[in-house]
Amino acid sequence: MFTIVIMLFVLFTGTSFSQDKQDWKYMHPTPQNNILRKVKMVDENTWVTAGANGGFMKSTNSGLNWYFQFFCGKVTANTLATTQNYDLWFFDGNTGIVTGDQGFFGRTVNGGVTFDSAYSYLIPTNSRNWSVWFADANTGYIGSGSQNSFTTTILKTTDKGLSWVKAYQDLSGSTSYLTALGGVGNTICAAWSNGSIVRSSDAGATWTVIPAANNQFCNSIEFADANNGFSAGGQGTFSRTTDAGLTWTILPTPTVDWSYFQVKVVSLNEIYLIGDASNLYKSTDQGTTWSTLPINVSGPAVTFVWYSLDHYGSTYVLSGDYGIIAKSTDGCATWTAPGYKSLTTRFGSQITTVPGTSKYWIAGGAFPFGSTQGQIMYSSNSGTDWELRNLGVTGDLQAISMINENTGYASGTNNQFFKTTDGGSTWVQKPGPSPNATSQLYTCEFIDENTGWVFVNFSTVAGGNVFKTTNGGDNWSQYSTGASSENIYAADMVDANTGFCVMNQSNRPIYRTTNGGVNWTGTTVTGFTGSIRGINSPDGINVFACQTSGTNRFAKSTNGGVNWTTSPLPANANFSYSKFKDANTGYVAGNSTASICRTTDGGVTWTFQNTHNITNTAVYVTQGDTAWALGGNGAIMRYIGDSNPITLNLTVALEAMYPIVPNELVRKDPVTVYLRNASAPYAIVDSATAVIDSISFTGQFTFSNASSGQYYIVVKHFNSIETWSRSGGETMLANGTYNYDFTDLSSKAYGNNMVLKGSKYCIYSGDVNYDGLIDLTDLVATYNDAVTFVSGSYVITDINADNIVDLADVLIVNNNTSIFVSVAKP
Repeated sequence: MFTIVIMLFVLFTGTSFSQDKQDWKYMHPTPQNNILRKVKMVDENTWVTAGANGGFMKSTNSGLNWYFQFFCGKVTANTLATTQNYDLWFFDGNTGIVTGDQGFFGRTVNGGVTFDSAYSYLIPTNSRNWSVWFADANTGYIGSGSQNSFTTTILKTTDKGLSWVKAYQDLSGSTSYLTALGGVGNTICAAWSNGSIVRSSDAGATWTVIPAANNQFCNSIEFADANNGFSAGGQGTFSRTTDAGLTWTILPTPTVDWSYFQVKVVSLNEIYLIGDASNLYKSTDQGTTWSTLPINVSGPAVTFVWYSLDHYGSTYVLSGDYGIIAKSTDGCATWTAPGYKSLTTRFGSQITTVPGTSKYWIAGGAFPFGSTQGQIMYSSNSGTDWELRNLGVTGDLQAISMINENTGYASGTNNQFFKTTDGGSTWVQKPGPSPNATSQLYTCEFIDENTGWVFVNFSTVAGGNVFKTTNGGDNWSQYSTGASSENIYAADMVDANTGFCVMNQSNRPIYRTTNGGVNWTGTTVTGFTGSIRGINSPDGINVFACQTSGTNRFAKSTNGGVNWTTSPLPANANFSYSKFKDANTGYVAGNSTASICRTTDGGVTWTFQNTHNITNTAVYVTQGDTAWALGGNGAIMRYIGDSNPITLNLTVALEAMYPIVPNELVRKDPVTVYLRNASAPYAIVDSATAVIDSISFTGQFTFSNASSGQYYIVVKHFNSIETWSRSGGETMLANGTYNYDFTDLSSKAYGNNMVLKGSKYCIYSGDVNYDGLIDLTDLVATYNDAVTFVSGSYVITDINADNIVDLADVLIVNNNTSIFVSVAKP
């Protein structure tokens, strides 16, 4: 497993794209899903773009792969949130300037890895740097305006952005402010939100204010030559000047409902308006008439708002919502999104896995809203790739609970409850437990295939908001916590008896049950006055909670929820989600700030992180301290904590594949090894797959999700009997390396369940249907394939791996059938 994780990490951070400066990495959509407000083509292959949450991205291969980071901006110490970026200007692939909120502008000389913002002090933090424009390789301008204090500042540089001075400033506190800036040569025109133009014709030495010269709320100004310029902005407005910005004529455009965020002037005969959702407008007569160019991006099938257009030669690129960069090489007729991968889902509500596997499931919002699609996302390879699974009925899902790799349950809006028995490929709707058809089943908790609970939020159901089933959702019993306005935001059922839940409203107790939800006791947590949104207990003894407001936003109980102590968190965020994998390691997450706090000592100390996502909707942690955060627009992010893997050098021989002469396996074969707890119910803790060498009979297995403990080593080969290690299991410590040899003693296998061939003990071969015993079913399957001369590599009935199914394979299975070979385990 560890080998696979490391390989995926390399792919994630290197080959596909590289996310810098933070531990939480995007797994979907890729590369990321924050708005990109401005894009610039430095050349055919080198593109740069910037946008929301301090985002900066750079590609050197035409958008196939990206480097990106979220610390291009001013960082709020309390939450690590980064300001929004609105414009950029790059001279080459290394040197450029990005501008944004809170007066930020930064200069990079290393392609966006770092930004020097030493001169940002020139702009007040209540101002936004809307625009940056350079007249030549050295002389440039930044336009800043404050929406709060209605002030304007224009900065100028004559050394390529190394130093800046104030070229213009209006601090009068009028009712307007700068929103856009552009020019040509020594002429600079800056637009105010009220339609006025601030103009200079001598490179910023003197300025003239021209009242009401242009449309209001201008977002972009570009010039084609010394006289002809164009501007665009809110409510579909567009205007033209033919006298270098002294006067402007407002012209009609195809829309009045949307803002244009940029006018792109390629030439007098090629002008574009960017902003209207899923459409691009083009004029070949200086804006007198317009044609519509629909943007149907192959891949992401969503309606987008686009913010910026650039071109280099015959290649055009667009940047927009959801982190998409689109590319056209046919005159903007068709578009693709190279390097971008996204599934159409609105948000994820909850993520879960089956321990010891690489399978993950996410329950979330249908796309589009009110549809029957996109409520389930599934990954079979630890989140590297995702598939959509549709419910087939209208509604969103709020919760999911997978019992094993096949069986699981999900619940959501309009009292809808579902079950899967095929790993989530299909879902069957079962009777909703609530008598109210509009109930939102906000939490779904199952402890086995029959016993589970759902909890209702956002409405109070007569008789109680707790519903329990003991037959897999066919019938339900209704219970109440006894609370008034019983809106249950979150719940965690630890086992058949113990569970906890919290209410949606402020100043509520934390409720506890010790009899499977029949009765509940509320405990008031002193100092908790906000909405307690997150509740989680990994063992029924240690319980953790977080709240949305207040001085202390974290609480902990070490006696099953009877008594609580509170403590502060390093950020004042509206913490709504809590998840601990054990008594020590856990996470709490906020919503609108995308902030996450992590502890490895049970909440005594915390580290602070920020996903720089649109918003967080859930946090989850699995064994091995791999954590997940879900967010808006289908965002899935992964954090891999400090890993102290267990390394196992395993020696094993496979009966049918081991001829005594020449004393080697006939081929190298992959084997999966599971670490199972040495005490009942012997749960899978981790798994790993490696190849057994044909000469040494040994493979190295690395377990990154298992902590120190006592484990059974369980070997599974695709047509051999599952074999457990000796009785009692093996003691393994984190970060340790261990050797285990099944071949030297029969007692190395539980129940001595191996066969001796020559001097080596071997795992029995012939369990072709993998049901845990070698019997007539396996024999018939092997015989049928032998009769029809089935051949090929890795055919499951080719027991001796000679690439043909024949009498030799039948005899092996027959011999093991006659002695009733089956799995031996505690």
